[in-house]
Amino acid sequence: MFHHLRAARRFDENRAKFYAAEILLALEYLHELGVVYRDLKPENILMDDEGHVCLTDFGMAKKLAKDEKTKSFVGTPEYLAPEVIEGKGHRMPVDWWALGILTFEMIIGVPPFYNRDQDTQEMFRAITRKEIDFGTKIKVSPECKNFIEKLLIKNPDNRLGTNGAEEIKAHPWFKNVNWNDLSQKKVVPPFKPKISNSYDVGNFDEEFTSEEAYNSVLPDTNMHLVNKYQGEFTNFTYAPQNDMLKGNK
Repeated sequence: MFHHLRAARRFDENRAKFYAAEILLALEYLHELGVVYRDLKPENILMDDEGHVCLTDFGMAKKLAKDEKTKSFVGTPEYLAPEVIEGKGHRMPVDWWALGILTFEMIIGVPPFYNRDQDTQEMFRAITRKEIDFGTKIKVSPECKNFIEKLLIKNPDNRLGTNGAEEIKAHPWFKNVNWNDLSQKKVVPPFKPKISNSYDVGNFDEEFTSEEAYNSVLPDTNMHLVNKYQGEFTNFTYAPQNDMLKGNK
């Protein structure tokens, strides 16, 4: 998504809604498993050959026990929720905050608290104290504005989604979304990437494709970790390269 958003500068509201809805389903599933994702951003959202999106990079994700809070200071600065910055402890609502940031960025073109001077501390002050400003240049529907504003409520106890994903699905902005069809990928995506073959990397930004490929080396002292967790991947399969676009695991 990072590549496509940069190329388009911003998405129209319907396209943004489609992506927000599919991401909502992904976050809902993670939360049902007790996992908080904590790193939602365009760079971590991949698009398949039909235009559906999925989440990747679970390096910041954490499994929480019921009612457990974590105080880890992790995530991408522009997407951090106030409770993370303030170290108050956080749970799943941080992902709903990030969904609000992402939706704003998809429609407006930049995150709402983005600091052009790259002053992180000033940006953190804005996140914890300032309200969002949609400006006047880009037309945003009242339903969409309300959706974003409720996801960006600074107190996580009052934030939309704190009581579960169902209350987000019920928001008026999503009134025309058939959630059952969407979960089964029966809804036609608003955009289909141009892909010539399974090796085509034209839809990835050159920032990533220009990086040198190298093999990771695991020190012998860490081999016990491999042996300890290898069993967790017993039921996983690896798809050959030419099957990657067919939706295999």
